[in-house]
Amino acid sequence: MLLSNIDSNCYNVTFKPNCSLTASNKRKVVLLLTIIPCCIAVGFGMLGAWFVLPFVGLEVGALAFAFYYVNSHECDYESISIDGNSLLIERGHGKQVSQQELNPYWVNVQRIELPSGELKLNLISHGKRIEVGRYLTRKQREILADQLQKRTGTFKQY
Repeated sequence: MLLSNIDSNCYNVTFKPNCSLTASNKRKVVLLLTIIPCCIAVGFGMLGAWFVLPFVGLEVGALAFAFYYVNSHECDYESISIDGNSLLIERGHGKQVSQQELNPYWVNVQRIELPSGELKLNLISHGKRIEVGRYLTRKQREILADQLQKRTGTFKQY
């Protein structure tokens, strides 16, 4: 998702991962993916194949861990703000928030075409290389690169 606020003096864009399931739908999916294998395992256990039960326990545990991991990163974000002489990149990953500040006049926007067809964006300044746009599609990264190139790199050398 791409949220942006463009003003004559400042630029702000925020990206968030796509979270398509609501909390109630997540509960329904987990319940469904837990009940069905447990019922099948109990049926096999009653027929004498008791060794199926530990594997179902492992499956349910792995499912619970997967949904826990997805929920813990549901509020991840990446934000780029340009205001005057400051380009601020803020990232929220899990419970950690990190900020990196660059001078927009010295920033170079680097586009890297990967063999898979994906586009990788880096902001480079004074030896720092910061990858941006992790939650964006290729087309959105291209738009972001164009927007950033218009607002950065006044002192580029050619």
